[in-house]
Amino acid sequence: MNRSLVSMCVLAMAWSVGAFAQAPPSADKTACYAFRQRAVVELKEVQQEIISLAEAMPAEKYTWRPAEGVRSVSEVYLHMAAANFGLTALAGAPPSPGFAFQGYEKSTTDKAQIIDRLTRSFEYAENGIGNLSDADLLKPLKFQQFTSVGDIVLHIVAHAHEHLGQSIAYARMNGVVPPWTAAQQQRRGQSSPAPRPPQN
Repeated sequence: MNRSLVSMCVLAMAWSVGAFAQAPPSADKTACYAFRQRAVVELKEVQQEIISLAEAMPAEKYTWRPAEGVRSVSEVYLHMAAANFGLTALAGAPPSPGFAFQGYEKSTTDKAQIIDRLTRSFEYAENGIGNLSDADLLKPLKFQQFTSVGDIVLHIVAHAHEHLGQSIAYARMNGVVPPWTAAQQQRRGQSSPAPRPPQN
């Protein structure tokens, strides 16, 4: 191979390497995780269960509490509703008309009113979170240990699940089987266990 041919090969290789190095990287085809949409799905599932549980709890048990100084059944439900209203507004949703956090947990023990407030609070949270943009989730804010809107959205979901679990325990202690559990048992042909006597 003569020198001129070698030189041409070297130049061609150098050009190829340079062109490859300068070529723009291919577009990232990784899909962004639909965080807001998943949060709304989770809240809808909690809403369905907590509302059915609240409907199954006898009205006279709404003032029941497991111990002095602990939230009653009605106070837990209203605590959940207050968090949905208050935290979603903190995340950037327009405030719910007429909602005031102060004293909300103790504002009523009426079963029908509480179920209505729970329902409206979840719908408000779901709509508020669903209307946020991905950019909104990155907005900074300062509330307790939370530093962004995304933190608050995650907390709204976690908070709802936390108090759903508490409410299930309250129901069980008063002999109420969660409706979705009773439905599963019925589908499987199992008889529901005998209700436990109310715990004093």
